[in-house]
Amino acid sequence: MKLKFAEEILLLLLGDEGRHLALVPQEKLNLALAGAVLSELAFENRIDTDFKSLVLIDPTPLGDELLDPTLSRIAEGKDAGDVEFWLRGVAKDGEALLQRTLDDLLAKGILQSAEGTDIQVSQGLLRSRRYPSADGDAELEVLLRMMRILFDGDIPSPRDAVIIALANACGLFSGILTQVELADRQERIRLLSGLDPIGRSLEKIVEEFDARKKKAAPADKPIPIVKGIPIFGSAFEAKKNLALFLAKQYRKMGPVFRVKLLNRNFIVLAGPDSNRFLQKQGRNYLRSYEFWRDFIHELGVTRVMPSSDGRDHGMFRRTFSPPYSRHNFEINLATASEIVRSHVSAWPSDRPIDVVDAMQRIVTDQIGEIAIGVKPGEYQEDITTFLETLLLTKLTKMSPSFLHSRRLRKARRSVEEFWRTILDDHQPGGSKHGAKTFVTQVLELHRSDPQQMPETDLMIWSMGPFFVGLDTVALTSSFALYRILENPDILRRAVAEADAFFAGGTPTAAGLLKMDTIYRTAMETLRLHPVVPATPRHVGTGFEFSGYRIPAGEMVLASSTATHFLPEFFPEPERFDIDRYLPERAEHKQRDAFAPFGFGTHRCLGSGFAEAQILLILASIMREGELALHPPSYELKSTYSPALRPLNLKVKFTRRK
Repeated sequence: MKLKFAEEILLLLLGDEGRHLALVPQEKLNLALAGAVLSELAFENRIDTDFKSLVLIDPTPLGDELLDPTLSRIAEGKDAGDVEFWLRGVAKDGEALLQRTLDDLLAKGILQSAEGTDIQVSQGLLRSRRYPSADGDAELEVLLRMMRILFDGDIPSPRDAVIIALANACGLFSGILTQVELADRQERIRLLSGLDPIGRSLEKIVEEFDARKKKAAPADKPIPIVKGIPIFGSAFEAKKNLALFLAKQYRKMGPVFRVKLLNRNFIVLAGPDSNRFLQKQGRNYLRSYEFWRDFIHELGVTRVMPSSDGRDHGMFRRTFSPPYSRHNFEINLATASEIVRSHVSAWPSDRPIDVVDAMQRIVTDQIGEIAIGVKPGEYQEDITTFLETLLLTKLTKMSPSFLHSRRLRKARRSVEEFWRTILDDHQPGGSKHGAKTFVTQVLELHRSDPQQMPETDLMIWSMGPFFVGLDTVALTSSFALYRILENPDILRRAVAEADAFFAGGTPTAAGLLKMDTIYRTAMETLRLHPVVPATPRHVGTGFEFSGYRIPAGEMVLASSTATHFLPEFFPEPERFDIDRYLPERAEHKQRDAFAPFGFGTHRCLGSGFAEAQILLILASIMREGELALHPPSYELKSTYSPALRPLNLKVKFTRRK
């Protein structure tokens, strides 16, 4: 197995949880990958270069999907030029080169990816700090080799000299080294980079890029402010649908503006460029802890998953993704379906049913049984009260009087009692149910690393899946049920799909994939009624975005779902239309347009679990009974408390024969 230049430079960039990659401008990354491809072709004796020209030596393909397209273009002879010409030309395919390189590293097992997590360097490489090199021997990872060359005076191999040139072109050393180290080693870096014709040409192009960027750097200018009323700001306008409100402000003011929502002031980042920024660079500038600090203090814990950042957050995601993955839900479909059936069998036919309450009861039992290992049962109502009251008061900074109410104190005692039940059920190595659960992972992390998971945090971390499910799944399922019942054609097709899904008896993962109408209804519900329309972040390091300076210390509201209401992505965006997700339209697949579970490192860990759960709940309800809105003239209204939820949504239920 052989690592190419592109693979080694990408491994350098992916170091430190991918921060280096996020900091490199796309144009520089494209140029570095182009330099890597041309350098590889030179080492394979397919081309030759000097400081003025690039010539073809051997047009024979290498059988490599990363290198052969460029070799073919050179061999065709239609384009001719020096090294600089070819660097610029190949760099135009930078995104494809990046994806091909990532695919190669994943195939070789040097990178790894799991559901709900970012691509990471494999645990084996992190432990050994070695991987196969060009000559097939296990060699030190690229970062250690570079540091030895720069600081210990090791003589670089010809390949390592190229890597240094490529890293220098990216500006990577400014992220790896301190300012003092960089100043001390800069001359050696420039000397080694200039030994190679491709490296020297890269340096020239990058200098031109930096000069253009410096000339075009934005001057500080005031951020526009959304007008609001005293004390409340824009809270009343935003409470019906925050994503729609922010989309309207985006169309008026652009991608950066200030808004006041109750007792909080935010700088809003919205639109496709914001989503792209969050995906690639958000982790370098934005932090979560400060927003969640009061919440954490009230709970008496060190942190919660949404409050963690950087390496800790990446470690937590890798640790907890298996029990909250779509795969784990799918292997428990029969259990999840039986939970729905048991709840629906108790629904009365002589009085209307509160949909949100009914969905929350189903969802908490499913999460408890599948992800945690213990079904809440009688504790469900107190769990809901405890979590929602805390979120509402601490995250909105409203009156803390609720926190001292008799009802909340009772709910907390009940949650603590439920936690003792969970703890009794879990023994070292797994639960009584014979499977690793979310709680199993929490307890194992506590035993292996009490600093990361202290005993004071165990209860709240073990309740983590409920925080997600009560909002994302229960409320989305409630909105989706309303959308199905208000449209007779969708209702008819949904019932037919549910019947087909259960026709074979035991529900299957393959059957979930066949539920086209229910799936598209769920997707459109997530677009039109995003439960988490925006994510609050604290600016840890100031940055420039869209011509504005976003200063350190500010609170940012990253609106990942404002794009859901932009007509350039979703025509007639306020209309419910499940045909948007047909293959011929696929509006949700447009770049940076659809993000119901967020973007970047804080994308919802259980998004796959939640999607499958929503589909199963809707299909199971359609199978069990006939439902109708109550009253039939009901018109949907919604508000935030603390997440977006339908108001007074009720249905009449009749059991199907």
